[in-house]
Amino acid sequence: MDFDFKKIEIDKDTYVKYWDRDNFELHIRASGPNGAFVYKYENGLLKWRQRRSYSFVTRPAKPNWTEE
Repeated sequence: MDFDFKKIEIDKDTYVKYWDRDNFELHIRASGPNGAFVYKYENGLLKWRQRRSYSFVTRPAKPNWTEE
């Protein structure tokens, strides 16, 4: 993955790592020991989400796409 990205700060707890309009990560800081939630979008679709904290990182979880 290319590390050439822009960081777009939304507020003190939220920012976007922006590579291009179809590829970006949304980082949301959570209070307490939760750390942050990261949502990765590729080609405009949610690719995975991940919880990150100071002591550990979870495996990326892929979304379950359902039609209703």
